Amino acid sequence: MDIAALKQHDTGFKTAYDSGSGYELTIKLMDLFVICPRKRQRKQQYKRFVKYLASRGITLSIISRKHDKNNIN
Repeated sequence: MDIAALKQHDTGFKTAYDSGSGYELTIKLMDLFVICPRKRQRKQQYKRFVKYLASRGITLSIISRKHDKNNIN
C-alpha cells in the first residue's frame, strides 16, 4: 500500500522501484504522513519502510519540522 501510494506521488520513484535502479527521494514528514499514514506523525514510524526501500537501492530521506532540515533518516 505504501509502495503504491509513493508510486502515484512520484513517477521517479515508480520507475526506480519497478526497474530496481537506485533513487533518492526527499520528502517532508507531513507530506509522507498524508501519502502513507501511520498511527503517529513521527519519523520513527517509517523506520522499517526506510530500511526496506534501502534494501532495494532507494534512499528515502524524511525531513521533520522539529529537527534540522539536514537530519536525514
